[in-house]
Amino acid sequence: MFGRIGGFLRTVLIALLLLCLLAGLAELWLRGRGFPIRTISSQVSDSLQTLLEPSGLYHHRLRPVSRVQVEAVAGRSAEIRIDAAGLRGAAPLAEKTEDDYRILVLGDELVLGAAVSEQSTLPQRLQQFLSRVTEMRLEVLNAGLPGDCPQLALLRYQHGLRKLQPDLVILHVDMSDVGDDAVYRSLLTQGAEGEVCQHPALRPVAVAPSRGVQMLRDSALAGWLLSRVRQDGAELLAIRAESCGQQDYGWIMDHADNLQLQIRHALAPIEALRKCVEADGGRLLVTTCPVVWQVVDGSHCPQATRRCRIRGATPFRSRLPFQSLAAVCAESEVRFLDSSPRFLKDAEPARLFDSELPGLSERGLAFYARLIADYIVANPPQQW
Repeated sequence: MFGRIGGFLRTVLIALLLLCLLAGLAELWLRGRGFPIRTISSQVSDSLQTLLEPSGLYHHRLRPVSRVQVEAVAGRSAEIRIDAAGLRGAAPLAEKTEDDYRILVLGDELVLGAAVSEQSTLPQRLQQFLSRVTEMRLEVLNAGLPGDCPQLALLRYQHGLRKLQPDLVILHVDMSDVGDDAVYRSLLTQGAEGEVCQHPALRPVAVAPSRGVQMLRDSALAGWLLSRVRQDGAELLAIRAESCGQQDYGWIMDHADNLQLQIRHALAPIEALRKCVEADGGRLLVTTCPVVWQVVDGSHCPQATRRCRIRGATPFRSRLPFQSLAAVCAESEVRFLDSSPRFLKDAEPARLFDSELPGLSERGLAFYARLIADYIVANPPQQW
């Protein structure tokens, strides 16, 4: 009998050793692949976490003075170079003269353009179009930040970007911003430097985590397992989609819940941003474009449709997001460009959207940039 027990224990021990070996190999492999050990922002895809670091002023930021190869979509990589100010691309001109005109573009992943080359991003396309119609030395700076929303954009401008002295600030409001705002708003506090959104990782803790807990936090394997649960757990556990991420795009749906309060909270920082920009001598333009599910059927990007928990017949026809933005901008005396009618009228609208991500394709980014450029040329900011 003791021989049987010994044999059983030996088998269990060997199995545990093999399991530990496999876990160690998986940890090394994931670290070698550059998988993010920690999730900096739950509103940002895993592939972009390596670009980010916590911030004590506006939750998270791009890691300054870094160069990262990002694979936003399997098989499609792009190099992201970030300067000291946290902007994608070359550093701004050291000295800004009266003959220079500087545009700062704020927004989320769509502005950053992690899935495309630097020259194909929205700000660069805008610079290319505007440079053809002006003799001024023009700079269009890419201040895109994954997971951004008007509240974080306001804090980023107040606590740093205003030093760049932009003549025109363009704020892209994305269809995911209401959901993003709901996550960050609870972290807002009043600090010595005004309102801030401190990342939880930077807050002092009363009791230090145990060594085991810290090892789990620093484990790439644990991070990968958690990312799988976030992505597929809702469907595996048959949890209702509304509780697992559909709120990110809830306000675009035809039969959305009453989100008026959340919408007002998310868009309220626009007026404060206008006041800050104008106090610095600049002008503010708010722009928006539709997300894929507002223009074409969700089958155009099935993976993104599944990940974002989109339910119901698409494209959605509700004009609530665009009407809400127009109303807030009118009340705040802010110039507003709604590009959605032009997207809807395009002869081949599906080609304007990425087939794997909930964003614009390279063609769509150029199309959007052209619409913004046309608006600026037709309505010179100096006359606002």
